[in-house]
Amino acid sequence: MIRKIKPEDKQRVLEIASKIWEGDDYLPQVFDEWVQDPNGVFAGLWENEILIGFGHLKYLTPTNIWLEGLRKDPDLNVKGVGEKLSHYYLKILKQNPNITSVRFSTYFDNIASIRLNEKFGFKKILYLSHKELELKKVEKFQVHSNLTKARDFNKILKYIENSLFLKLSKNFICKSWTVYPYSRELLKQFYDDEQILSFQENDVIKGVAICSKVKYKDIFWISFLEAENELVYAELLKYLINFAKKQKKKIIEINIPKLNKLKKVCAKYKFESWEQENDFFLYELPLEIIK
Repeated sequence: MIRKIKPEDKQRVLEIASKIWEGDDYLPQVFDEWVQDPNGVFAGLWENEILIGFGHLKYLTPTNIWLEGLRKDPDLNVKGVGEKLSHYYLKILKQNPNITSVRFSTYFDNIASIRLNEKFGFKKILYLSHKELELKKVEKFQVHSNLTKARDFNKILKYIENSLFLKLSKNFICKSWTVYPYSRELLKQFYDDEQILSFQENDVIKGVAICSKVKYKDIFWISFLEAENELVYAELLKYLINFAKKQKKKIIEINIPKLNKLKKVCAKYKFESWEQENDFFLYELPLEIIK
């Protein structure tokens, strides 16, 4: 049986989550949000009255669907959990004629998830390199006085929309492992929340960084980072490291497209991949499958 997760299911959901990623799953931080989401679908699969797996369908915009949080109790020898939940979500998607995209992201070695979703027709449309830095290893930096919170939205807008970072990311912006289609409305949200940093000389923008509020409590996330040279990249990165340390974050993370200057600067400041380059995959479902 598949039905929506209810508040009283929290203990069992968190029990399953405690077995994922050595107990470091983000589910405890988002359970209440997902249950209360009036538009999303947080659903679980029960067998013999035991919750054995679940997943979440989220509306990033009224027409853009995001799939996330697919989990199965690793202690139970039950097959087909992901497939049953995926069929359930496909039926829901087919009832909405206004959908313009259905996507999810995954790590390169999540073979089971990749095989399952490719079986349903999902196509890989983008790969990025996920990088992280443990902040306990880093001292505070001196930063340049030309760094400031962005003030002129139209200048920032022009800079972002002409950037290689956005172009090479195929017009997507990552907020942690959730990937949003770029829009001016999304950029305005970052701007209004004072999450955009710029480096300017003589009123000319030389570099921009955007950070995000994400569901992982110990992680500081960089959603966008571009500069005209390695020196400006370094100044922006040092500022962001200081800012993350000030917020008592443990790790700073970023997904990087094929921008060699940025990769070089990140390597200089000891950002590392978990296992390899090009390890973050974005998948999309062809719309004819649900039309």
